[in-house]
Amino acid sequence: MQNDEILIVQNYLRQTFSNDEIQIRKSDSETGFCNIFIKNISVGHIFRDEDPEDDETSYSLNIPISLSTDSDITHNQYLINLLGNKNIILSGRGSIDDSQEVYLTKDDENEYIGIIYKDDSASFTFTMSILDFDL
Repeated sequence: MQNDEILIVQNYLRQTFSNDEIQIRKSDSETGFCNIFIKNISVGHIFRDEDPEDDETSYSLNIPISLSTDSDITHNQYLINLLGNKNIILSGRGSIDDSQEVYLTKDDENEYIGIIYKDDSASFTFTMSILDFDL
């Protein structure tokens, strides 16, 4: 990712979550891969994805969530604490029990922002796609 697009995506995330402590930093190893930091703590990664056929670029934010089985904290509370936004809510996906939809409440409306997927018994991943027209 180039510096200018890093700043655009970073500003989008800061505005989306109302959190100026979100930072995107280049990875030392890969060009399409950056690290996400909140309060100078690495919390996940963001990947750049280009579709040459449609001439579109999108970004995939991935934040691993590991909660011990004896933890009282919910995935919803974990994301609220991590992203610093109390307007995050989770919703079931009907008969699909290995994931939950993630919404952000704005102006009394719920805006879909991503999914939490179950990786294994104690590990989950929050995934958020950012399309070029979102920016």
